[in-house]
Amino acid sequence: MSKNFEDSNLLENQKGIVHLDIWYDNLSVNKENEITIFDFDNCGNGHLILDVGYFCKQLFFIESDKNEYEIKVESFLNGYRKERSLSEKELKLIPEAGASIFVFYLGVQAQRFDWSNIFLTENYLKMFVGRIKNWLEYYEAKEITLPQTPS
Repeated sequence: MSKNFEDSNLLENQKGIVHLDIWYDNLSVNKENEITIFDFDNCGNGHLILDVGYFCKQLFFIESDKNEYEIKVESFLNGYRKERSLSEKELKLIPEAGASIFVFYLGVQAQRFDWSNIFLTENYLKMFVGRIKNWLEYYEAKEITLPQTPS
């Protein structure tokens, strides 16, 4: 775990069960707006901000228009905060939380590597590490603040 996570001194209510693949491909919403989450193969216990960082990281790479990305992130965070508050410390950990999930999944891919795993190549690793750098550089260039409290 990074020094930033250690230094954040997150409270016990900021830790718990994390999905680590929370994404709209892994949930279903029915006509009554009830949500079913599935694909729990990487879940465990940890900092809840990891799921927030993962979602934001995924959105970052599918939304090429970063103004649109910012609008969607703010909407996501406002919805999230209707269920659980986010501290300023947690918010500042979003970039590192997203990056740590990249590293986690790269580790999973490396552990599962065998001769038949043709996608884990030098070019793939360069692309993957490049994404981690792009993600972190984007957040180094901006100040992270809490959006207005949702009503």
